[in-house]
Amino acid sequence: MNTTRAQVRRLIISRNHWGEMLNDVQSKTPEEACGLVAGKRVANTFHSTSIIPVINELHSPFRYRMYPRQQLAAFKQIDLNGWELAAIYHSHPLGPDQPSPTDIAEAHYPDTITLIWSKQPGDWHCHAFRILEGHIDEIEIQLLDDK
Repeated sequence: MNTTRAQVRRLIISRNHWGEMLNDVQSKTPEEACGLVAGKRVANTFHSTSIIPVINELHSPFRYRMYPRQQLAAFKQIDLNGWELAAIYHSHPLGPDQPSPTDIAEAHYPDTITLIWSKQPGDWHCHAFRILEGHIDEIEIQLLDDK
């Protein structure tokens, strides 16, 4: 019997959750913002259920490390609600719009999407990636209107 899970190919995120992440990213500039996206998985798609910002304990514009106590509390919140870790987001206030060598080297959650917010001329943009053993695949993001 094959117990391998289908690879995640899409993240469906509510516009409210999208706005929460964007507000976090904007408010923490010039530092890299970071946080978690909790979700429910259906086949190869994650649906967002909650955004959990976490303090970047490095307070750096070039690198992030989640404040351990907040990260642990976020993992507990995800578990208690029966959610899954859908994505880890962080910002690149000074670019690029794709995973850096550090992001690739520190990608320790292969079933989790990496969301990278980058400041492009005029506005913030976000791209989603799956990083596994140094290989990067871009993941589709679909925004869902809130009811």
